[in-house]
Amino acid sequence: MKGTVVHHEHRIGFLVIRDDKGEFAIAELLGKYDVEMGDIVSGNLHTNGNETLLNQTQNEAMEVCVKGYGLSEHDAISMLLRTH
Repeated sequence: MKGTVVHHEHRIGFLVIRDDKGEFAIAELLGKYDVEMGDIVSGNLHTNGNETLLNQTQNEAMEVCVKGYGLSEHDAISMLLRTH
């Protein structure tokens, strides 16, 4: 599944990704990666836990921990705010 990075919370290393169905996923980066808003990523965005996503824009594999998926934009923002 493909998605677009719509937010990168640099302080805590979290991404918000909008998938091609218009739903949102929250993922924690498990390393230092060059991720920017608008980057296209692919991989399993519809599962919780550790996954390897491909940042197609940067041509880089990223280890992440998906914390939530199938979220509305409001739910994704609320979840991100609770991680601080």
